[in-house]
Amino acid sequence: MTSHAQGPVAAISRTPLTLKLTVAALAGAGILSSASVWAQDAVPADSTSVVTVSGVRKAAQSAQTIKRNADEVLDSIVAEEAGKFPDKNVAEMLGRITGVQIRRENGEAREVVIRGLPGLVTLLNGREMFTAGKEGRSLYLADIPAAMLQRVDVYKTQGAEMVEGGTAGVIDVRTARPFDAKGFTSSIMARVENRDKSKTNDPNLSGMISNRWKTGYGEIGALLGLSYQDGNYHDEVTWNSPPKDRAADLGAGISAPDELGHVLYQGQRKRVAGNFAVQWRPNADLELFAEGISTEIHHDAERQFYVGALGLNKNSSYTLIPGTNQVQTVTSPNSNPFALGSTQAPHDYSLGSQGAIGARWNVSPGWRVTTELARTLSKVRQEYPIVDLVAAPPTITGNTYVNGGAQFSYPGYDMTNPNNYRVATFFDNHSHSEGRSTDWRADATWSPENDGFIKEVSTGVRVAKRNAAYVHELNGFQPAPGNIPLSSVPGLACNSMPMAGDYGMASWVTPCASYMHDNIGSLRKLFNGTGARTEEDRLSQFNNQETTYAIYTKAKYGFRAGDIPVDGTIGVRVVQTKGVLSGYSQANGVILPVSSTPSSTDVLPNATLKAMILPDVQARLTAGKSMQRANFDQFNPGVSYNVPSTTVQAVGTGGNPDLKPIEGNNFDAAAEWYFAPTGSLTATLFRHDFKNYILTSSTKETYNGIVYDVNRPRNMSKGTLQGAELSYQQFYDKLPGWLGGFGLQANITYMKGDLTDTGGVLKPFVGMSRLSYNIVGLYERDGWSGRLAYNWRDKYVDTFNYRGLGFDLIVDPIKTMDASLSYKISEAMSLTVDVENLLDRKYHDYHGVASNPRDIRRYDRVVGLSLRYKM
Repeated sequence: MTSHAQGPVAAISRTPLTLKLTVAALAGAGILSSASVWAQDAVPADSTSVVTVSGVRKAAQSAQTIKRNADEVLDSIVAEEAGKFPDKNVAEMLGRITGVQIRRENGEAREVVIRGLPGLVTLLNGREMFTAGKEGRSLYLADIPAAMLQRVDVYKTQGAEMVEGGTAGVIDVRTARPFDAKGFTSSIMARVENRDKSKTNDPNLSGMISNRWKTGYGEIGALLGLSYQDGNYHDEVTWNSPPKDRAADLGAGISAPDELGHVLYQGQRKRVAGNFAVQWRPNADLELFAEGISTEIHHDAERQFYVGALGLNKNSSYTLIPGTNQVQTVTSPNSNPFALGSTQAPHDYSLGSQGAIGARWNVSPGWRVTTELARTLSKVRQEYPIVDLVAAPPTITGNTYVNGGAQFSYPGYDMTNPNNYRVATFFDNHSHSEGRSTDWRADATWSPENDGFIKEVSTGVRVAKRNAAYVHELNGFQPAPGNIPLSSVPGLACNSMPMAGDYGMASWVTPCASYMHDNIGSLRKLFNGTGARTEEDRLSQFNNQETTYAIYTKAKYGFRAGDIPVDGTIGVRVVQTKGVLSGYSQANGVILPVSSTPSSTDVLPNATLKAMILPDVQARLTAGKSMQRANFDQFNPGVSYNVPSTTVQAVGTGGNPDLKPIEGNNFDAAAEWYFAPTGSLTATLFRHDFKNYILTSSTKETYNGIVYDVNRPRNMSKGTLQGAELSYQQFYDKLPGWLGGFGLQANITYMKGDLTDTGGVLKPFVGMSRLSYNIVGLYERDGWSGRLAYNWRDKYVDTFNYRGLGFDLIVDPIKTMDASLSYKISEAMSLTVDVENLLDRKYHDYHGVASNPRDIRRYDRVVGLSLRYKM
């Protein structure tokens, strides 16, 4: 598709080729990579020995060492061998970490929350990384393939030296570097995935090569990694609309949905990713590096919707769900119910790159200086055409509550006959967003020669300038200009894709996604007569420039309290944020540019204490303050005011450039017992207190002498989240014979929390499950290794006051099981079979109470076969 960027978005637009050449040029000049490569030093020195890992035990041991020695509360996942993880991407592997919850959809893990909260910072090698979008604050973690990774660290608390911006925590993705290995290493993995519902066999290929050399100019290392993923998926949904009182049609106290329906998702996602790293150590005291990563994604999808009205009237016959006044089965004869078949055909394109250069210099025995300069670029484009077809069957028979979903059919009417449909509406939707940042930091560390109370003092500065821009279409909705029989548009009609479940009507006619992609100009001409693309909506457009200046100081201390060694840190980070926000407002039909220049200064103290109560038992206390900036679209300074009259209320909608950062005061207390190199039992209590939480609400505001009810995001809430985490890990080496290969990882998290809504009512956080746990069985012996991972997540609220109807949308508990089995054919070659979604999990949500279902969703079961060769 051709991009039609205008205005501020166009100002930062780049073609994919230009973007790649920019990254390559910077890398060649030694300016590319990220700003916190040396932030790996935030993990204590003796934990950085985890670079070379071999096998499940070694990976577990390395992750345990990182957790034990870290200043902050964190959990890690480490590669079993260079480039080898049990999952395909970062988001999928995070679901097994204590306190982390994910949601899988559209063929992969998508949403990631830490301790029930979405406000997290995503880092790549310690440097901020993001994916452009309306919000655009964080990285879409599924875009980072596992083949490039060395480990992933999940911080529940934050040190003063870490990049600010998250109240939930920090996810730091660490890629491999050539100095991680002793010499030459390489690996290549070929994988094929069979998906049962999409009925496809998808190829994945990845490889990495790394080496280091001693030369007359010092030691030099170079690494190159490449990854290609081609993934198809099929999700299917059956749904009920919210129940309504049907006293006028069915009788007093009876409720029923207006419509039932299906949504079938079919998509293909192609990812190509590459990373490189170069390190040069001219002498023992100086090291320089350049590294970069780039990921390009093409995602074509077809989403087939069906909406069937129940045609409820006084002639409808029905039965009730036992014990309720909710309709279960209904037949509405000769009611001519509304019936719609629709196809959404989005094409998404995304390109994200980051590159950096940096250096570390041991100035003297007690002084070390590091610096980094990074450049990050991200572009996301979407074309999203939708075409609706309508039919007029005379009678419908429906069942609103079958295994949490719905069934319906049309007796005596052929819903697969294109002659029974007409073309009704067209939505010419599109959007694009751009993001770029330049990020520089410098740090200095002093270690005193004498062994006193102060063990180390570090200080540093960071300057980052970031741009974010976004725009979408202006009123893409276009009704048909008169009656258009479907048969008059050759090639537009397709049968819906097959469904794995039994939902009554097995198939219907829907627009062909391929036709919509290939004939978008003809569709536009059919509806608007010109073929012109819908123009962009200036009221949706914004261009945010955000500059941050940060400085921190951190001291490590240590002493003995009797026979107990105690150490810890104390530090403070001060960050000033300055914004230049541009957008458009509308009043009385006139659109004018608007701008704002907000600024804020945040002081973020942090302290930790760790006491070695016994040689293998330590207690940990942390306290600190964190902050989270509003999403970029929430900052949009534009407001749209309607034209009020005696019959039209004065209302407005918009963003809020005056939003303050959300503040979090965080407290953690932990007890940790490390009884073996791969054996531990840890418990953590935590509490987070928030203020300035952002909620969207309507408040009266005066503009040009008129009082409007303006709906916009505002700082108007506070909240508290508290809970406990318990984690256990052990390999049972002392069991006899082959039984000694077994191991177990288990963790459980309990949380409760309240957020005060706009009416002063306490409600739980959206997306927070009170209870979640993981149980992972491990095995490794005589060339065999395997794992069986079970994840359970308690119910949670998806949306409060769903569609303003007075009840909440609640998601049932989610149960997931994955398995893998590997055999080492030789020292260089291994074969792996894995199964994702072993239990054929279902996602089920409901309107307030379980007897009022909304969705039942089913996903692919994926069987993968991988062959890996390493040298």
